[in-house]
Amino acid sequence: MFDIEEWLPFLLAKSHQAAHNMMKNAVEEFGLTPPQFATLAFLWKKDGINQQELGSLMNVDRTTIGGIIDRLERLELVRRGADPRDRRSCVLFVTRKGKKLREEILISLEDVKKMIDERLTEKEQVQLAVLLNKLRWGEIFSPDC
Repeated sequence: MFDIEEWLPFLLAKSHQAAHNMMKNAVEEFGLTPPQFATLAFLWKKDGINQQELGSLMNVDRTTIGGIIDRLERLELVRRGADPRDRRSCVLFVTRKGKKLREEILISLEDVKKMIDERLTEKEQVQLAVLLNKLRWGEIFSPDC
């Protein structure tokens, strides 16, 4: 018999919804949305990449990433610069303001991590991360989903 509460797509959707809401609450005090935070986090990890590379890393289409970058640029957290490899393209850099925000926002997000960590053993956390990455980078999901 079909049970919606045990159906994996439903469980993934509801887990995403809960995690997204926790993250949203943590980053909105900094004037950011979860996608804007994620974009900054990718740039903190790998500053100076172009918009296409960033979109690929985030598994987000170029129109979506362009809008996020526009908003982060208006907030003076990210700036565009000339791409030495391709004059038609630009590279993205985190500004001093964006770098300063990193420590403050990560402290706030530590509470989100703790709320999730409390529900899982350390082994389960590692296992879940492996499984979610397998789904994230598998062929069943695409940026259009």
